[in-house]
Amino acid sequence: MNRILIVLVLISLAGCKQQPSMNSDAALEAKVSALESAVDEAKPGLGEIMGVIQQHHTKLYYAGMKANWPLANYELGEIQESLDAAVKFYPKFKEVPVPLTELVPTMTKASLAQMHESIERKDKKSFFQAYGVLSKSCSNCHVAADHPFVKIKAPTEAMFSDQEFAP
Repeated sequence: MNRILIVLVLISLAGCKQQPSMNSDAALEAKVSALESAVDEAKPGLGEIMGVIQQHHTKLYYAGMKANWPLANYELGEIQESLDAAVKFYPKFKEVPVPLTELVPTMTKASLAQMHESIERKDKKSFFQAYGVLSKSCSNCHVAADHPFVKIKAPTEAMFSDQEFAP
């Protein structure tokens, strides 16, 4: 009798096991959708990313001017990191015909490498030549992205007076 009772209890418990229902699937899908929306709202806009790149581009100039090669190398790394973020967050941007995943590396890879090389050589003359090439490649990328009004150049006025650029 005890065996029969145990078997009946086990069968009853097995029948009580909750199966995934449409309600729980819908609830999970709603949570995933809410999380995706939260991520989209939290990521910086492409303009904000580009503004950060512009700051690092300017600081790169001042670091090179003062021959602070570790700082120049750091700023160049920050530019690359921000370009990577732009490509990651905005692989296809608005109506730009070429995806940023292709456009950004195509337009900047060579000039970033040239800039890195000049920093490694610690040569001011080649640094400023490379800086000009980098600035031009940024401007050309903006033209290709249908933003020709964003033109990048070397700074001409004092900026970031709150940071010491001398090594």
